[in-house]
Amino acid sequence: MTAVRHRPKITRRVEDGEKVYRFTCACGLEGVERASRKMAAADQADHLASLPKIPADQQCRDPQRHRTRWWERCPVCADQLPLPLEGLEGVCCGDRCRA
Repeated sequence: MTAVRHRPKITRRVEDGEKVYRFTCACGLEGVERASRKMAAADQADHLASLPKIPADQQCRDPQRHRTRWWERCPVCADQLPLPLEGLEGVCCGDRCRA
């Protein structure tokens, strides 16, 4: 099963001398033509809110660096194992220790 990528955008065009805005997404969903950009942005927000939630262990911890959106699974962060912090409280790092 391939993952569906969502890349929503709002396009503007002039029809009969008036500007109309429409939300479109790479998944194939298109909104209706709206009179204002805010209305098309509301359609976009509704679409993103309807997407299934990503489990916490698959969410990106650094979206800007990894170039992922909040609604997508992060291929870098999702496959990392949690750090075993239990039992390491008393471990010192030698000369570099500031404790």
